[in-house]
Amino acid sequence: MTQKTFTITVWSLFVVSAGLGIIAWGQTVNWQLGSLTPYQWFPLFGIVAWLIMWTHYATGFLRLTNPGLKSIKYYSKVTGWIVLASLLLHPGILAFSQYRNDQGLPPDSYINYVGESLALAVMLGVIGVTIFLSFEVFNRLKHNKTIKKYWTAVSISQSLAMTIIFVHGLRLGTSLGDGWFRIIWIIFGIALIPCFYVIHRADFTRKD
Repeated sequence: MTQKTFTITVWSLFVVSAGLGIIAWGQTVNWQLGSLTPYQWFPLFGIVAWLIMWTHYATGFLRLTNPGLKSIKYYSKVTGWIVLASLLLHPGILAFSQYRNDQGLPPDSYINYVGESLALAVMLGVIGVTIFLSFEVFNRLKHNKTIKKYWTAVSISQSLAMTIIFVHGLRLGTSLGDGWFRIIWIIFGIALIPCFYVIHRADFTRKD
């Protein structure tokens, strides 16, 4: 794979992945964007965050299986900021809306929203987002000797979060019913398996 092909592939994955998520969410709300409530907006950001993170894993897989490819200028930074914003907006909008409606604070307000029967799925989401956000801290300290020593554990924790959010989405996602997007979500989830293998094999074999 050439560098140009790699660049086109990665940006295409970003557009297609995020686009599929937006289309699935838009169909759920019948594209009535002008009359949506915060409760209808917040799922969009969870979908977008996970799908863009998926492209990061796909990018890592392609780079590790095609030695010589360079990182794409601005891709990680631009998409990283989108992911971070989405990770904050997804639970944040719901928490704020529930608080305004006298439903208390998280995680109780989240459980009040979905019901006790789905409490475990809610807690998985909280754990997953917390792990994702921890990466923002570790990434800024990655040159610290201690963090560098345990970077493999940090990397594995992010894959764990991807898996947790995958399950969280299947259980709670309003756009992940029995339609086409549920199939897409499952395909994307399965596609993570070889990505995990290649990336973490590199983690364990990397000398530095």
